[in-house]
Amino acid sequence: MPINEALLEQKLLEKGAIPEKTLAAMKKKAEAEKAPLDELLFKQEIVSDDKLGSIIAEIYTVPFVKLSEKTIAEPLLRMVPYTLAANQYVIPFQSTGTTLKVAFNNPENWELISTLGKKTGLEIERYYATKKEIKASLKAYNKDVNEKFNKLLKSVLEDPSKIESLKDSSKIVDTIILFAFQNNASDIHIEPRLETIVIRYRIDGLLQQIAELPISILELITTRIKILANLRTDEHRAAQDGRFKIELENNEITLRVSILPTYDGEKTVMRLLTSTNQELDLEALGYSGKNLNMIKSNILKTHGIILMTGPTGSGKTTTLYSILKLLNSPEVNISTIEDPIEYRLEGINQIQVNAKANLTFSNGLRSLLRQDPDIVMVGEIRDEETSGIAINAALTGHLVLATLHTNDAASTLPRMLEMGVEAFLLGATVQMVIAQRLVRSICSKCKKEYTLTFEEIKNLGEKYKIKKDFSKIIAQITNQELTADTKFTLYKGEGCAACVNSGYKGRSSICEIIEISDDIKQILLTNGNARDIDLQAQKEGMVPMFTDGMMKVLNGETTIEEILRVMRS
Repeated sequence: MPINEALLEQKLLEKGAIPEKTLAAMKKKAEAEKAPLDELLFKQEIVSDDKLGSIIAEIYTVPFVKLSEKTIAEPLLRMVPYTLAANQYVIPFQSTGTTLKVAFNNPENWELISTLGKKTGLEIERYYATKKEIKASLKAYNKDVNEKFNKLLKSVLEDPSKIESLKDSSKIVDTIILFAFQNNASDIHIEPRLETIVIRYRIDGLLQQIAELPISILELITTRIKILANLRTDEHRAAQDGRFKIELENNEITLRVSILPTYDGEKTVMRLLTSTNQELDLEALGYSGKNLNMIKSNILKTHGIILMTGPTGSGKTTTLYSILKLLNSPEVNISTIEDPIEYRLEGINQIQVNAKANLTFSNGLRSLLRQDPDIVMVGEIRDEETSGIAINAALTGHLVLATLHTNDAASTLPRMLEMGVEAFLLGATVQMVIAQRLVRSICSKCKKEYTLTFEEIKNLGEKYKIKKDFSKIIAQITNQELTADTKFTLYKGEGCAACVNSGYKGRSSICEIIEISDDIKQILLTNGNARDIDLQAQKEGMVPMFTDGMMKVLNGETTIEEILRVMRS
């Protein structure tokens, strides 16, 4: 039964969750798209998921549950089949012996509630949970993959000669992929060594060795992957690239494949591209409230350039995809030119760079501008031609989102000048520059507090060779006078099964954002350097990236060692 939309509107206004004008616009949009108002509000992310979820739960007169804070025991999952849970957006999360607490996205699905009561023999206690939280919790159904993985590896190590066919090797490949998916790995490395194959996963930005297999089965595993990716199985001396989609235990996983000949054999790297592995949610990326508000206000502009910068693996593309998801609506035409297309976004025209067909960033961007776009995303500005076309696009009334590689926000503008962009054009078009890194978040399951003195924090900085004024930064954040013995309560993860004993689970952004003011435009026109731009931006309120990271440390979101590690690089 759909939610009472009139009551939802009333509650939203009563609780001040959304301005009246915005709600009226959303209601009109929902009517035009013939979509439920609550679904549109979740999609547009105008109201936070928790706030909207608690309001909806109140309308249904049931408690609101955050499943991400619950550990769901395996016996409970067996009470509700995966197919039913996935199709009906329902998941059991706790039992008290005579009652079963169940999270529903529709707590008034009485037929389903009756079915669950009869099937389990328990009284069903209804809770409301968002679709997003239920979908994330469905991964609990595959927690036994760890056991399967170890069992399979044990059988292979005991007798490698049993792996004689592609059918046998496919079980190994499938399990390696599924295990990576369940552990939120971004990449799988299958590396040949002298006598073994080393399997490594990149989890939260760092590579971790998962297993070793006999070198004798390398060719079978590589051949299986080549067949899946539609690559040549008889080619062993040249690099090959491809992609494939595979369904494993009700999970659809998309992978990009790179195979490269090495001295010991062919090395395979597979990147997991499935959108289920990474929620595209700007709110969830970890920006501070001030930085998030700056991003949201600038992306609503109808023209200009927003530049995203940082090293490889710093989350630039994910941030831009999250922005595009937020801006996507039937009223705008959004087009992208990418290499590669990492996530498929419904309703957005995505173009893959293809050098063989002469579809480069510059040629593709030039063609896109003939397609009447409102918003254009350029995967990477690499050369003078691409930067020139992007500038012209912004001048002619388009909003352009683009990435490039620089170390910080201030050096981005001089880098564009080096590409041949005129200073006055740069000042006229660039609205905002975001520089970011990704830091690992402390695992919530094994988080514990400890204390460090200010002197110990300074010594850590010297150990990591960080040349920053800790006194100024920490005093500014905490607004207190510091002595060598001033103590700070910090946090770290002890290591547990949930974080594979790393102490970290997931990642979030640290960043610095420069909005292009008149004074910064003047610096550009007078050939000012990156340092001049940085100093002016800080005068205007920019929070430097290191300070943003230290704020996360003092708030208990990450560790000081993690910030020092990332900023050192």
